[in-house]
Amino acid sequence: MKLTIGFLLFCALYAAVTAKSTVVETTSPDGISARGLELVLGKLEQMDRKLLNLQIELTEHREEMKRNRDCVTSTAAPPEQESTTPTTTTSKPLIHSSCKEEPSKVSGVYLIRVNNDSTPFNVYCEQASFGGGWLVVQHRFDGSVDFYRNWDQYREGFGEVDNEFWLGLERMHQLTTARPYELIVEMKDFKGNYGYTRYIRFQVGSESEKYELTLGLGLDSGRAGDGFDGFHNGVKFSTKDRDNDETPDKHFAVRYTGAWWYCPGGGVTNLNGPYKNSDDTWNSTVWYHFKADLRALSFTRMMIREL
Repeated sequence: MKLTIGFLLFCALYAAVTAKSTVVETTSPDGISARGLELVLGKLEQMDRKLLNLQIELTEHREEMKRNRDCVTSTAAPPEQESTTPTTTTSKPLIHSSCKEEPSKVSGVYLIRVNNDSTPFNVYCEQASFGGGWLVVQHRFDGSVDFYRNWDQYREGFGEVDNEFWLGLERMHQLTTARPYELIVEMKDFKGNYGYTRYIRFQVGSESEKYELTLGLGLDSGRAGDGFDGFHNGVKFSTKDRDNDETPDKHFAVRYTGAWWYCPGGGVTNLNGPYKNSDDTWNSTVWYHFKADLRALSFTRMMIREL
């Protein structure tokens, strides 16, 4: 716009000067021609300055428009890109209440929670054996973890869930009182003999009940026999610093160097005893009815599943 106005102004001034010069030269050919030329030159010099200023302004205007175009191009996405770019939404993974509800059906470590208000915790889910859906609560296979622990440690749990570990009595209590659970106990001796025992009901009481054990009727024996021997219903848990075996003159957790639901008289099971290859002592991982002797076990695993 400014360039157009400048051009029109130039044309008007040029016409005026040309007309004036023509009049002067025709009326006074002797001396006015030089004066007229001086005036024309002065006018042309003024116009030249104005045109130069207009050219500078036009150049600045073009540069500003170019900067604006570049800014718009760099910040605005093309319409076709906006329409074809998918919108992704990140959602929090669903935390289930048991391994049976875990949909992946792949054995491994998962987060579960007892109910919507409880804090999630890691568990190991066995999804390949016995139809899957099993939550491992005890696992021993190489003796790398010391199981001769005190009450607080057995209450809270210890070890790593993908290694040797004990889940913890308090979590067992929370799980098994929120919903009914069954139990499988697997074992293998140092000669490679394998067996298991399955109970249709497994429940652990509260700490105020000294984590009392309840086993439901019905036994599915996979060549391991009833290691709880029918006498452990209502038996309380004992550790080296909590004697709850109801045998006044004996402390079986200390005597057997372990921690368990020891019934009066001691019982015939000590799965949390010392890990060692032995066949003649209760101070080892024993499940007497497996082979009707005191052979130690190289592998034990206790698993529960929601009914």
